[in-house]
Amino acid sequence: MRALLRLIGLCAVLAPSGGAVAAPGFYDAEPLEDYGRARCVWSNRFSSPIVYQESDFIRAYFEPADLAAYRQAIPERFEMPPRPLIRVSVLDFYEMVNGPVYLESEISVLAMHEGQPGWFLLTMPVTDGDACAAGRFALGTPKVMRRITLERGAGKFVGTSYARGGRTPDFTLQMDVSESGESAREVLRFVSPFPDLMLLNGRVVKLGGGRSQPVYELESALPAVWKVRLGDARLEFPHESDSLLHRLGVGRPLAAFWGQMRLRFSLTPR
Repeated sequence: MRALLRLIGLCAVLAPSGGAVAAPGFYDAEPLEDYGRARCVWSNRFSSPIVYQESDFIRAYFEPADLAAYRQAIPERFEMPPRPLIRVSVLDFYEMVNGPVYLESEISVLAMHEGQPGWFLLTMPVTDGDACAAGRFALGTPKVMRRITLERGAGKFVGTSYARGGRTPDFTLQMDVSESGESAREVLRFVSPFPDLMLLNGRVVKLGGGRSQPVYELESALPAVWKVRLGDARLEFPHESDSLLHRLGVGRPLAAFWGQMRLRFSLTPR
């Protein structure tokens, strides 16, 4: 598909809302710029719109181990979901039509907004200053500058998001390809329609969502666009007070997958 597709499910929707952000130590708590000499600043190297073409990523879902910490991580304007879940991802946007190539990681919790579930983004480190500034100031994504890697091996994918300074891992997410059972597929079906939720200038920004088809069916439905492998996740992180995942409390892994998507699209707020 060569034509630029404006995907309805990938467009941002801004909805006015009031209230306070989450307690310090969870949402948006990290400094903006701290990856070498790179800064979370728009360089004017690119003009709008930013157009993506091909990327791959690993993503895993976990039980929360501390519901009190989970509730603290969600801003007051949001509600606890009936089924709390934690999402951890590492993504590589390695081919762009217009815009910087960069890696990204994210930690999110499922929350309720106006009666609908969505993934509230707690942190979203990236490796490029333009990607950081565009996401933070145009969409409200809690992007910060960090070092991130994504390694691909025979039947194994390993993503690492580094802490400030770029030497110590903030977390390492490993996914080993395997035949996932029905319980994992049920989780992937459950989460497939949920959007991401961010805060921008007192508003809630919704990005994505609306897809009814679970990720493990996408390759058979759209083989020219998607490659998907399911697997088992393992998450490692420092058990120290400055680790967001440690403070949040992460339980057992429930489902994981690697996905590769080749499709031109842009993210257009509306």
